[in-house]
Amino acid sequence: MALLMRAVQGAALSLAVACAPGRTVVQVPVAFAPSSPDVVPGDGVSIALDDASVTVAHLRLESPPDPTARWRLPSLISTAVAHPGHDFAGGVSGELLGTWTLDLLGDPVPLGSATLQDGAYATARLQVEASPVLTMSGTATVDGDPIPFGLEAAIAQEITGIPFDLTLDPETPPEALTLSVDLDHALSFVDWRTDPGADGLLTIDDGAVGHTLTFGVVSTPTWTLEPVE
Repeated sequence: MALLMRAVQGAALSLAVACAPGRTVVQVPVAFAPSSPDVVPGDGVSIALDDASVTVAHLRLESPPDPTARWRLPSLISTAVAHPGHDFAGGVSGELLGTWTLDLLGDPVPLGSATLQDGAYATARLQVEASPVLTMSGTATVDGDPIPFGLEAAIAQEITGIPFDLTLDPETPPEALTLSVDLDHALSFVDWRTDPGADGLLTIDDGAVGHTLTFGVVSTPTWTLEPVE
């Protein structure tokens, strides 16, 4: 039932974006830009990543929020498990549907062409739902001591509130949109001084690594979406 509801909601959003009256629709290419394998998440810690990937889906682009809607509409979303990105957002005015496993250290890759209506944009969101959705391995050097790690995590939630500052003029649209991830920020919440297991390998089950890694990955400042003029 949950999968059916997501499919119906996705179809409704696609129809709204494609058929909104009085709005001009523009196709804009979207690409993912990788990160450096050398990460500095915090004081006394440096990380050399051997590999890192994350699976995301359905990039949706949102107009600025109606300043009066906060007071007129009750929240329909529980915030019992709050994280950066649970900000109020406007309606969806653009989207690129699909699922992508992003090699965070690889070459830049095209994700497809987003359908955008003309007008102002303020935020974007990504769905994360796969198992495992995130894999990382490498070596963390903590206060001079090397600690190898191998991390796999399943995440099922949205990355919301990604800043996306654009006023789309259909006569002069951006050449492309670039999605990128800040691994320094994403990995800054992990306590790399957590004792690894008996095998000496730090995993998702050691200490609070699983919770803090997930928090960092879905944290709004970890993600950037920018127009390329």
